Order: sequence, then C-alpha cells, then structure tokens
Amino acid sequence: MGPRKFLLSSITTVSILVYMFPHASSGLIAFPPEAAYGPAAEGPDAAALVLSPGPPPRVFDVDDGYGASAGGDATEAFLGAWKDACNSSDDPSVLLVPAGKSYLLMPLSFTGPCRATSISVVIQGTVEAPSNRSVWLDGDLPDRWITFEDIDNLRVTGGGTLNGNGQEWWINSCKVNKSMALFFRSCSHLVVDDLEVRDSMQMHVVIAYCWKVLVSRLFVTAPGWSPNTDGIHVSNSREVSITDCTISTADDCISIVSGSEFVRATGIFCGPGHGISIGSLGANKSRGHVSDVLVEKATLVGTTNGVRIKTWQVMHDLLAAFWAAAMARNLQFLLRFEI
Repeated sequence: MGPRKFLLSSITTVSILVYMFPHASSGLIAFPPEAAYGPAAEGPDAAALVLSPGPPPRVFDVDDGYGASAGGDATEAFLGAWKDACNSSDDPSVLLVPAGKSYLLMPLSFTGPCRATSISVVIQGTVEAPSNRSVWLDGDLPDRWITFEDIDNLRVTGGGTLNGNGQEWWINSCKVNKSMALFFRSCSHLVVDDLEVRDSMQMHVVIAYCWKVLVSRLFVTAPGWSPNTDGIHVSNSREVSITDCTISTADDCISIVSGSEFVRATGIFCGPGHGISIGSLGANKSRGHVSDVLVEKATLVGTTNGVRIKTWQVMHDLLAAFWAAAMARNLQFLLRFEI
C-alpha cells in the first residue's frame, strides 16, 4: 500500500487564503533568529564577489587554464578548477563557469573540506547532464549528477542553468536507479541562489545532513508528466530557509523528510505538481521526526494537493493521523490556492 496522505489542506475554491495555524508572530514556533538560516544572499555578480570586504577572492575560470570546451566533456576541467579553488589559500575563492557557453558534465563530486575560507561557484552559462542513461548506470555515482559534500561556507549562484536532460529516465522505471541533479550533503553555511534547474532525472535539488542553509530565487521546472521530479527535497537538515522560488514539476514542489528541523519556506510559487509535503514518514514501521516547519506566503496553482503529511503506517485513519501528528510537530501554514 502506498503512503497514507494526511491532508492538511486541499484546493476547494479559487484564490482562498487559508490560515491553518496562527501566524509565526504568535510565538507558537520558537524559530531561531532569521540570521540563523545561513548567510544573506547578496547579488550573484562575480564582480560583486570580488569587491566584497576582505581579501579579494582568487577566480578559477573553467575555460582559462583548465581547457573546458563548450559542447564537449568538461568534467575533468571542472574537477581541476575545483581542486585549485578548494585548496588554493586561506582566502575566498571563486569557481567561474562563463556566460554564453554550454558544458557537458558527467556525474561528479566536489568534495571538501577546503582550505579556502569560502567558495563561490558562479554558474553563468549552461551545464548539461549526459542524456545517455548508461553513463550513469556504469559509473561511480549512479544516483547523483552534481554533488557538493563536506564544505563550509559554500555558495552556488550566478543566474545560469543546470539541465538534467532527464527524458530517458522518465520513460523508464522511476522507482529504480533514482537519480538527483544537484545534491548537497554535510554542508554548513550554504547558499544556493539565482539558478535555473530543469528536467532533472528525478529530484532536482536535495539538501541532506546540512546546517544553516539559504535556498533562494531558484526556478525549477520539469514537464507535468515527468515522474518523481521533486523540486527541493530536505532531509536530516536543520535551519533551512527556502525563499522566493518558483517550482513547476510533476511531484512535490518541496518535500521535507525525517530528521529535519527549523525549515522555513516563504514566497513559494508551486504548480503544477503535488504541492508541499512532509514525509513520507515511518517507512517499514520506523520512527521519524520533523519539527518546527513554517510555510507562509505560498501560492499553489493547479496542484493535486495543498500541504500534506504523508505516512506509511497501515492503521485505521484516526491512528494514522495521530502518528503523523506525533512525528511532525510545530507546523504553520499560510497559503493561497488557485485553480
């Protein structure tokens, strides 16, 4: 049996403002200060990064000195630029992907910890995933495209595009060989800002085991028939702020699963898709925990659900609802639905 869906709201009329719980100012949820949700998102301009207070960052252009060629396989060039940016000095560094060009990247992982005090990955051009599924299934990272792992003070920005080319995945089984486009694991003080992420194999942006995260101004899109293409997925992470994002896929716009606390989503445009979900929780009769979630000023258009808690407990409806409420506590929702 699939996950039981404990619907906290549903679309019933046009342009309804639903106050499911008191607004955050009521004090029902004791959120950390706003600054606790990661560093502020300044403009993504590389020049602004260079002119920021403190020592100027060193800029590592994937074209200049690393031989990345537009249209060709640029994986080794990107990894070389990352290695130098990560270990260059004790000062900030910038990995630059120039505007006006498209680069093919095989599945790869940018790992830390880094010597640089902070790293900005400025994607101004377009990065393309391989469309051939065999590249993934035969490689070392069959379930991820671009991974950032174990990095402090990372910023990924620039106004560019990441294209997952997921069409070959969608027409095959979506329950096997699950793959994610942009995967962040064990990162702290993370900013992901001003990017277009499109046509992922499955989940578009995944935040896992991270702390103090700001995700803002993302445009996430995939066709309405593409299976399991969640927009932003949060797992086992704390103090995550998702703001001013437009998400239009065929699955959850935002999904928040076990181990996540103090998650704030504001100014979200969602639709089409499955709405905003907590869970699934309790697979294989396990215990799960999600707490202190605030969703406000969200607009959902043409979604199959509003905001819901999903559980795997095969109990009577009342017990399933009680289980979901016990695992997901301190939730507030301020939403606007349109159909």
